[in-house]
This record gives sequence, C-alpha cells and structure tokens, in this order.
Amino acid sequence: MNRPPLHLAIAACVLLAGCSVLGADHTRQERAVEALADARDAANATDGYRFDGDLRVVATADGETERVEIGMNGTVDTAERRMHSTSVRDRETYESYLINRTAYRECGGPIGMDMWGVENVTTDDWTMATPAARQLALLESGSLFHNGTRTLDGEAAVLLVGHPTTEALTKYQERRDRSLLGGPSVENAEVRVWLDAETHRPLRSAVRFEVSQGGNSASATVDMRFDDHGSDLSVDVPVIPDDQTWGVGCPG
Repeated sequence: MNRPPLHLAIAACVLLAGCSVLGADHTRQERAVEALADARDAANATDGYRFDGDLRVVATADGETERVEIGMNGTVDTAERRMHSTSVRDRETYESYLINRTAYRECGGPIGMDMWGVENVTTDDWTMATPAARQLALLESGSLFHNGTRTLDGEAAVLLVGHPTTEALTKYQERRDRSLLGGPSVENAEVRVWLDAETHRPLRSAVRFEVSQGGNSASATVDMRFDDHGSDLSVDVPVIPDDQTWGVGCPG
C-alpha cells in the first residue's frame, strides 16, 4: 500500500500549529475573537495542566484502506517549562519530554530501540509547543464562530468553531526549512474548542480534516481533553545517557 497520505495525516494531526495567514472573505465573529483572546490569556497564565486525547486516521491508497489509532496523555508544567507525554499505538508505548526548548522523543522500532531523538524547539513562545496553545492557535486563521454556551461534563462551556484556511494549514512548517505536508491538499478542516465559561480555560478540542495527494486520501481526527489547570503539577525527567541519544531526532 502507498503510505504517504497516512503518514502525512498523522504528522499533521500531531504537529499542526496555527499559522496567521488569512485569506479573503472569511467570517470572524467579534464575540468569538474576544473569547479566543481570553482563552489564550488563560492558557498562558496557568502554571500547568494535564491532557489526554485520541488520534484517528483512515487512509485509502491503491484501493486499500488502513486505520491507525493513537492514544496520548501527558502533563504540562508551564511554570518550569517542562512537558511529559505518552503515546500508545498497537500496544506499544512511547514517551517524550520537552525541557525548555529541547525535545526528547523515544524512538522505538528495530532501528531506534532504546534510543532517544533529540531536537531543538524553535518557536519564539514556549507555550506554542504545548497542546492547548497549539489547538487554540489553529483558530487564528480562517473563519471563526461563537456557537453559544453548552453543557460539558456538567459545566457551562463556550463552544468556538473555526475553519482554518487551507493555505494556513499547508504552509505550516515542522522545521523552518521544509514544509510539513510537502504539497498535498488539506481540505474540510474544522476545529472545535470548548472553553470554561468562567475561567476561559480550554476544556476540550476536536480537529477534523482530510488530506489528499494524487488519487490517495486520508481523513484525520484529533480529540483532546484538558484538566487540572493550575494544579501543583511537576514533570520529572529521567537521566538519558548521551550514548542513547540522536541529535538529529529519530529516524524516519
């Protein structure tokens, strides 16, 4: 099976952050823009939070369909600029850490077994490397609507719905010198974010989009949940020997 659409969709799900590129004729409701600004301020002000989520991709290529599901969870210690996350795919667990601007990712597989990929995070704002801020950033482009107040887990929550521009999504770069998506078309992107009606903190997000390249296509969804905002959270980092690290990240 030709796998690029699957890989591209997974990469986009995990790594997409918002771009500030706006196209013409996009509706951005003033009430929604104000709520987004409040949410950004609340996310930046919190000392930390926990997150968990699910990533699902269905890819079709050469008449065959492949499905991937990845579970993830983690802790963000904003005060100390540390983050720990765990992802599970096919019963295999992988860990990653972000310590200030240095990212450590457990590689796994026959080549990377017992090795860690090490990379520098180049974002100007450290919080932009964290899940809640990245989801909010997707609402910076394209249309944005305030869909009123809903009940979420028994609490009042404001629902924002955004449709990021294709240009913004495809221009996002994982690294500054190369495009993340490498040219395929991203379509039907929708981002939903639920905010606490009182504190404006993100409670949940849902990202949906499709990727196509040639005759191949993939649909992707990412559902994230955020809680324990402002709790006394900490991230303990294990000692990783230098001979178990790759300074250019994990292979592949």
